[in-house]
Amino acid sequence: MRALLSRTSFHARLAATFADPEAIKTVLQDSIPDFPDDLNNWMSRLKLLYGVPFNYLVPDERMLPPESIRFFYVDINWIDALLDGAYSIGRNLTTSDVSAEMNADRAILPGLHPGITSRAGNIRAKGLGLKDPAPSMAVISGFLLRSKVISEYPKLGVYAYEKGHTPDDGANAAFMTILRMEKLGDKSDTLLCLVDGDAYRVDIHEAPEHLHYGIDKYSNENGTITAKKNLYNFTKDGNNVTIKPGAIPTDLAACFRSVSPRTLKMHDLAGTIQNAVKVTPFDSAEMGFEMTEGVGLVSFYNQSSQLHSIK
Repeated sequence: MRALLSRTSFHARLAATFADPEAIKTVLQDSIPDFPDDLNNWMSRLKLLYGVPFNYLVPDERMLPPESIRFFYVDINWIDALLDGAYSIGRNLTTSDVSAEMNADRAILPGLHPGITSRAGNIRAKGLGLKDPAPSMAVISGFLLRSKVISEYPKLGVYAYEKGHTPDDGANAAFMTILRMEKLGDKSDTLLCLVDGDAYRVDIHEAPEHLHYGIDKYSNENGTITAKKNLYNFTKDGNNVTIKPGAIPTDLAACFRSVSPRTLKMHDLAGTIQNAVKVTPFDSAEMGFEMTEGVGLVSFYNQSSQLHSIK
């Protein structure tokens, strides 16, 4: 009889514990079990919308017409519901919402979310071999860009800035962490980008290896070539270079071949530039300094940035 009462008492205590998520937490304390790495990695990717069908993100094509960009914010509550739906695969759907199984979920799952969030924030950095950025992911903003640029210019780069920050901040430039940046398919014209924080300004640029020589103006009308470039006005004193204010407008028309009007005569080009800037000696370093052009860059601004309302 005593053994029967002891067993009944144990069952009662067990039922009481599993009837209350907080009681389950107290029993588990710091020993809350973790998911296997494969499952954790899958859930962390889901948090960044990997695997979510595109028509769930943009249900109507008119919301993202060709040659357009759309800024958005990720609803964290929606993401939590998405993860909860993924967790539910292992549940008995006929179970009561106050069952021991559901209460165990309520006790355990909140403790798993920080680890999933941390993994999600490091997916892109790990793929690029970069140091873990440790993003907060308290706010996730982003944009969808649909343009021929996406399909025709691979390896585009993105810089994102909060309101009040620009590339002109110099050493204090606050680049925001890019959580995900991906073309949605091999032949897709759509780019999805997710940013840790409230992105106000987004700079999209060509791949850095697209650095090139270039001039400011060129035309060929009826065999008459017009070619001009504004050169830097600088002086050299040993290894010290001083750039003076104002550019030096220079006519480069005579540096093009008449029989092949889009081909430069490099020797003549170098001589013309040296005569204009009056720097001696003039070698490949000075030539590269004057002729190298950066990659194309376009800035977009999220006028609905909510930074002012975020605590």
